[in-house]
Amino acid sequence: MIPDEFVKMTQTYRVLSELEPEQLRKLLPIAEDKQFRSGQVIFREGDQSSFFHLIVSGEVALEETAGSKPVLVQTLHPGEAMGWSALASDSRTHFQARALSPVSTIAFSSARIREACERDTGMGFALMKKLLDVVTERLDATRMQLAGRNGDLQSTQAN
Repeated sequence: MIPDEFVKMTQTYRVLSELEPEQLRKLLPIAEDKQFRSGQVIFREGDQSSFFHLIVSGEVALEETAGSKPVLVQTLHPGEAMGWSALASDSRTHFQARALSPVSTIAFSSARIREACERDTGMGFALMKKLLDVVTERLDATRMQLAGRNGDLQSTQAN
């Protein structure tokens, strides 16, 4: 049995905040503890998305790597999620995630979390609604980075 304190702690994660305690008790047994060293790449842009992570401790840089060097899109902190594409079948990651410090996550394998969401569609719907917030936030962060690049380009061209 999963202790009530652990269930309450996991509800502090925004992506899990709308799940009922009994839904969390179904989800938490499939969770894995993952540890990453400072500087370690957690996943690369374009990788098969294999884990959905909730950051317990440390900071993670989400980077866009299409150019000659990685560009920081967003810095993630404890309480935030990454690897949301793991919830889509055969999906690939959209950014590179790199540990900026030692990082600990609660990780859900893509196959197991998708199975859990299919078994409990109410839980799956609640989780997907919150994940849409995460996706929107990442899109906004990417758009801000592009606006900054274009602004730098425009100011350089004006001089």
